[in-house]
Amino acid sequence: MTGILQMKIRLIGHKNDSGVGNHYVSFCDALQQVRIIGDLVEVIDANNQQQLYQAVNESQPGDINISFIAMNIHEHFRGHNVQWIVFESNRVPRHIMQVLHPAAQVWVPSHWGRDVLINNGIRSDRIRVVPEGVNSRQFHPYGRQLYRQDRPFRFLSVGKYEQRKSFDETLQAFAQVFGNVPEVELVIKSNYFIDQETKSQSLQRRISELGLNNVTVIWGTVEHDQVADLYRSCDVFVFPTKGEGWGFPLIEAAASGMPIITVPYSGHTEFLSTIPDSVVPVDYVLSPITCPEYQSYYPDPDNNWGQWARPDVYSIAHAMQHTRANHAILEERALKNSARIRNQFSWTQSVDQALVAMAQLVRF
Repeated sequence: MTGILQMKIRLIGHKNDSGVGNHYVSFCDALQQVRIIGDLVEVIDANNQQQLYQAVNESQPGDINISFIAMNIHEHFRGHNVQWIVFESNRVPRHIMQVLHPAAQVWVPSHWGRDVLINNGIRSDRIRVVPEGVNSRQFHPYGRQLYRQDRPFRFLSVGKYEQRKSFDETLQAFAQVFGNVPEVELVIKSNYFIDQETKSQSLQRRISELGLNNVTVIWGTVEHDQVADLYRSCDVFVFPTKGEGWGFPLIEAAASGMPIITVPYSGHTEFLSTIPDSVVPVDYVLSPITCPEYQSYYPDPDNNWGQWARPDVYSIAHAMQHTRANHAILEERALKNSARIRNQFSWTQSVDQALVAMAQLVRF
């Protein structure tokens, strides 16, 4: 017992409202609850230079250091260094690949992500699929009927207002089939990291251009409990995303018992492929990434950002019509599938998979 308590498991990342931040916080909390192992955990804020410097100095060859961000820990931390990485394109930027190559292990949340890494030159024997999770205490289907009185049929979309999330295509499709139909409503919960007012105005302008008066926008930061209530107060989740590393809104909607409309491509296929009978797929084509925002996040000297899935607007519209017409059947399936998602993709399950991977580096 004395030997194991001398090692450290360092978790290095950012605590914020992003998907990566949610991943980091949720996993840290779950791992710290594991008896004995939780005593070994040291949570490191990557923005705290003093804390990082101290952790580097204290690191030992038997430690495990896990970075949740594309950060070069390999030149500094002693021990077994692991990179847990998420991405939305089929091409991983060169500067991220440079961080991944020295890692003892590279973790990704999906088998799609594993295939992408292999295609980008990471050896398969160094890759581990460690799925992320969902908080089943917050995101569950119980109480959905309490929200059913005196309201329209509601489609819901949740995510940052950016090209990757396909809000424009969703709005176009909704306008085609349910534009200004009072019995049907599209609810959009959105925000952005910067230029909040500009982004909000851009979304409202697009809604006005389409002449829609049955779209409700909830803008800005909202507590997780309120977002969970929002899933339970709507009928169908529509999210034809072009690419996800994992897809928290999708797994939260699935855990909440919602039928889902989405593109069957990228990281979210890891969990949605387990519940195909309550997911309505959207047709897509793989297209080069030309989004200026995405390109600015991942500067590439080769001007090659890979591809993501561009959804077909007509297919989204058809899926909306189908889910409304067949909602009773789809919701019955979704409610049953909610239990499968919450059991199979809990944060406890994520920690279990991570511990299996860590045990291949250090015996404990």
